[in-house]
Amino acid sequence: MTNEPLLSIEGLSVSFNTEQGRVRVVDGVTFQLVAGETLGVVGESGCGKSVTAQTIMRLLPSPPSRIESGRIMFEGEDLAVLPDSRMRRIRGDRIGMVFQEPMTSLNPTQRVGRQIAEVLSLHRGLGYRDAKAPVVSTLKKVGIGNAERRL
Repeated sequence: MTNEPLLSIEGLSVSFNTEQGRVRVVDGVTFQLVAGETLGVVGESGCGKSVTAQTIMRLLPSPPSRIESGRIMFEGEDLAVLPDSRMRRIRGDRIGMVFQEPMTSLNPTQRVGRQIAEVLSLHRGLGYRDAKAPVVSTLKKVGIGNAERRL
């Protein structure tokens, strides 16, 4: 395993346009993450943890959000400046995010197997039938009992 960073955040500053003007909500965040490492981001409510994570994933609407400065280097590409089409190919395939609120992570009106298979369809071109085996394998890896039935 290499010690080269998989993800490198360098001087990230993010602002939002508000009725009172531009407000900087993240200011100069810098960290690196090597493959296989775990990073915990800790801070009080409202300090910018979620905004930082959503900015890395490019999930915040622009406007009103704006990356004012910094780089988000992932596998040699600066996510901060990638075209949306390229970012969509990376997001969910090479980099992902587990949201804090479990009730918003999965749609309760759809079967879990279809929701997981959607990622394989979007990023690997698999149909639902071909995605079934890898989805069952994934469910088993995370400890979901009777994965075939729960699919």
